[in-house]
Amino acid sequence: MSFSKEEYYALANVNCTAVVQAIGMTIDEGKQTTEKAIHINHSGGLYIFPDKNNWFRHSDGRGGFPIDLVMDSLSCSKEEALEFIRRNVPVGYIPNQPKHNKAVFTLPAQTTPERVSDYLKITRGIDSEIVDYLIGKQIIAEDAQHHNCMFIGRDISGNARSCALRGTGSVQFRGEVSGGDKSYSFVITGTNNRLRVFESPIDAMSHATFSKLLGLDWLADHRLSANGCGHAAVSRYIKEHTEITAVILSFDNDEAGRKATETLSFKLSKEFAERKISISRVISQRKDWNEDLIAFRAAESDGVSVSDFLKGAFPQIT
Repeated sequence: MSFSKEEYYALANVNCTAVVQAIGMTIDEGKQTTEKAIHINHSGGLYIFPDKNNWFRHSDGRGGFPIDLVMDSLSCSKEEALEFIRRNVPVGYIPNQPKHNKAVFTLPAQTTPERVSDYLKITRGIDSEIVDYLIGKQIIAEDAQHHNCMFIGRDISGNARSCALRGTGSVQFRGEVSGGDKSYSFVITGTNNRLRVFESPIDAMSHATFSKLLGLDWLADHRLSANGCGHAAVSRYIKEHTEITAVILSFDNDEAGRKATETLSFKLSKEFAERKISISRVISQRKDWNEDLIAFRAAESDGVSVSDFLKGAFPQIT
C-alpha cells in the first residue's frame, strides 16, 4: 500500500454519507430515511447507518464500512478506493454530519480536454462532431487535476449550477462537484417540442449519435440527463421551455430504470395535467444506450450499417 497507517485510518473512516454523495448516489428524503438509517435512492435497498458509520444493502445482503462501499460501487481495489476517497471525500469521521451542510459550488480548474475527448469518442463511441460541439458549448470539460470528464448543468442565463464527474481512466469513477444544484442538469438544448430524458449524459450523447448516424437532425430533440435528480430537473426544464409538449423517458433497461420511469411518469402527468404533455417510454436493447452504441461500433468495423444494426431493435429510435 502507498498509504501510511495514519493516512489509511483517516481515509478508511471518512463519513459514509459523504462517500455515498461522492459516488453520485442520492439520499431518499422521504419516509424511509430516519435519523438512524438513511435510505439511498434506486440502490437495491441500501441504507447508511450514521451512528455506526456503516452500510447494508437488502437486495444482496452486502455491507461494511465506507471503503467497502467504494470498492463495491466502483468495482475497484482497496488502494484505488483509498485514492478515490482521498480525491473526493472530506477526510475525518463525523458521525452526525449535518444533512444539509452544503459546500459553495465552484467548478474545478479546467485543462485542454484531450483525454475527455478521446474517452468520449474512442472509448464510448460518441460521434466526434457531437463531442466537439458540446465542448464548444462549455457543457463538457476536463478538470485539470484528475482529468475527469465534467458534465456541466447550466441555468437559462448560462451560469454553471451543477457538475457531474466521470473518470476517464480504468476506475469507473462517478461523482459530483460539491454544492451544486442537481435540478440544473446536463442538457443538450433542442429546437422542437420533444424532451428526451436519460439516466446519464453519455446515454444522451449516445442516442444523439444514433440519430446523426441515421441522417436525422440530432439537435432537434431536447436531451436531458436525470443524473439522480429526475423529477426536479425535468420539472424545471419543462417549466422553462413552454414549447415542450412531449416527454420521452429513456432510462436504463433494467428494474431500477423501469421503476424510475413509472414514478417520474406519474409525477409529471399529475404536475403538468393542464398542459396535456404526452409521456412515453423508449428503451435501449441492452442495459443502456451507450452499451448499444459500443456494440454498434464493434459491428461497424465488420461492415454492418447502422440501419441493419438498428433494424427491429429500435422501432421508436426517432
